[in-house]
Amino acid sequence: MKTLVIGIGNPLAGDDGAGQAVAECLGDMPGVTVRIRHQLTPELAEDVAAADRVVFIDAARGGGLIVSRVSPDGRPHPPGPLTHVITAETVVALAHGLYGNVPPAYLVRVPGVNFQTGSELSASVHRLIPRAVAAVKRLLQPEPPTP
Repeated sequence: MKTLVIGIGNPLAGDDGAGQAVAECLGDMPGVTVRIRHQLTPELAEDVAAADRVVFIDAARGGGLIVSRVSPDGRPHPPGPLTHVITAETVVALAHGLYGNVPPAYLVRVPGVNFQTGSELSASVHRLIPRAVAAVKRLLQPEPPTP
């Protein structure tokens, strides 16, 4: 099984780097390809379509650790630069529209509290990284649980 893990975020913006930090902990797993990105781009659709399973990992403002299914949203997005406009749902929709394949896809959101430029990950995100890694590993099992 080919699994794609995409860690999203900016490590130079505090807790926004949580997705990348979690993904980096998964780099040596057999059958798993890890991509680290500051943001999602349309070019990822080809990699998503070629995978058997995809896990997106990103930071969120507040709340708890959330694991959810991702499906194509089909909604148009506002015109303008692509910065922070492309969502996991959009990438999955592009994979379906351009390549005809939508593998099972999941989003793991790590709650953050500090998104200041130049900051380190907050203590609360550091404490959550092992739980987030464990959540991703559960999704990578042959039959992942329904979130």
